[in-house]
Amino acid sequence: MHEVRREAPGAARALDRLERFRGAAAEAGIPAVETERWLDLALPCVVLVPDGDGPVVARLGGPLLLPPDVATPSDPYELAGPDGGVRHADHQLIATLDLAAIPEGATNLPLPPDGHILLFANPDLEIGLAGGALYVPAGAPVEERATAPDYEPYEYDSPEELDADLRGEGALRLAHDVTLPRHAFGADLLARHRRAADLREVWEATGYTEDDELLWDVRTLQVGGHAWDHEDWGDPAAGPDRVLLAQWEGLPMATVYWTMLRQDLADLRFDRVTVTMYANP
Repeated sequence: MHEVRREAPGAARALDRLERFRGAAAEAGIPAVETERWLDLALPCVVLVPDGDGPVVARLGGPLLLPPDVATPSDPYELAGPDGGVRHADHQLIATLDLAAIPEGATNLPLPPDGHILLFANPDLEIGLAGGALYVPAGAPVEERATAPDYEPYEYDSPEELDADLRGEGALRLAHDVTLPRHAFGADLLARHRRAADLREVWEATGYTEDDELLWDVRTLQVGGHAWDHEDWGDPAAGPDRVLLAQWEGLPMATVYWTMLRQDLADLRFDRVTVTMYANP
């Protein structure tokens, strides 16, 4: 199990949940050896919500601030006809993360100690989305960049309307959490954890106290940890050495995930991020 650092603000709630989970699993008749093997899968993460008890880590929506020599993230496409040629479809900025505000060891990820990560996605009703992530080093000069995404956002009339809604969320603050697998299980995991379904059910029933319920049940942004899959579609970060960079739950009945290889994250290869959305419209 990746350690949840006891001195981290808010970490006591996550540690308390682990202890209550052990007790609830025992009451459900699950052998301790099965429970401890399941807890070996626990991963720490940070949840970014308006009512967190930690520092401000993120803001949603624009403005888009980029170094002058960095192109606006986009996808090229060919326009037919006499005025044709290569055009670029801009990606929509969903969130900007301040890495210096995330304590070392608060997640299972090899994040840079400072700088900013910009998360992009064009959330239409495709599973694989246009989008990605971009790292801006600390101290790099930036300028506000005009951008014009052109697509039909899920549940919004236009990208501009989505951006206005995102900006209205305000600053997101850090809260510590710990995660266990909460998605459809593959054959390999079930072979190693024969009580996986029972353990997941116990974990979900061992939620946080009433005071913390809104904080953790509405996970505006999550960085690191296991992905939450509300519809049992599967793990969006499945695959050898693949990790969840972030997930965003800002759309009705939909979750957007940014995933990448752990080594790519360590090497700052954010050009290799994959963006996925699970939705139940």
